[in-house]
Amino acid sequence: MDWVYRDIDVLPTPCGQISVIDENDRKYRFSVEKTSYSPDYHLFYGTENEKTINTDTNYYLRVHTDDLVLKHTYKIFLTGSVLHYGDSDEHTEAVSGTANGYSIAIGAYDPNDDEKIRQAFEYSSVQGRLPQNMLVQPPRYDESCFGEYDVEMLEDYSGFSFRLLERSVKEIVFRVAWVKNDYTAPSEYEAAVELWTT
Repeated sequence: MDWVYRDIDVLPTPCGQISVIDENDRKYRFSVEKTSYSPDYHLFYGTENEKTINTDTNYYLRVHTDDLVLKHTYKIFLTGSVLHYGDSDEHTEAVSGTANGYSIAIGAYDPNDDEKIRQAFEYSSVQGRLPQNMLVQPPRYDESCFGEYDVEMLEDYSGFSFRLLERSVKEIVFRVAWVKNDYTAPSEYEAAVELWTT
């Protein structure tokens, strides 16, 4: 593995600090590995201003589960910048934002995404929402059908909460990427970091 940091409790970024904490605000250690998934991104695609960008700061954040307590809630989040809902693709979601001349995104894979969608369809059907093309999440998911771990986006979009559901999981992996903004188009750069983290 191409480790950048091993067993740290804070990852400094140009947009603030990323930490992992438990229910009592105690910090947990994690490791940072450079990812091999790093396709070029085309800013202003299809226009005369099209530019190709990439970044060297595209990482996996690996939270080892040995010290995690089953079904306790943990958070991975950024302090120092305001993030918003970013994007989603193939069981992943990202939060993103721009600050201090950089755009950043944190992404999470949800191993229970299909089951959550199934339960939302079932709940929406019972509530009579499907004829209106409305998919509504149930007030509470039946977690007896879940596996590995549960992950949810935080309400303030600063990151994700997660809970280890079974000991078969050795680590929970998140992604983070940031890139310097060289042009006045933060949404273009946010789209790039969202691509790299979903």
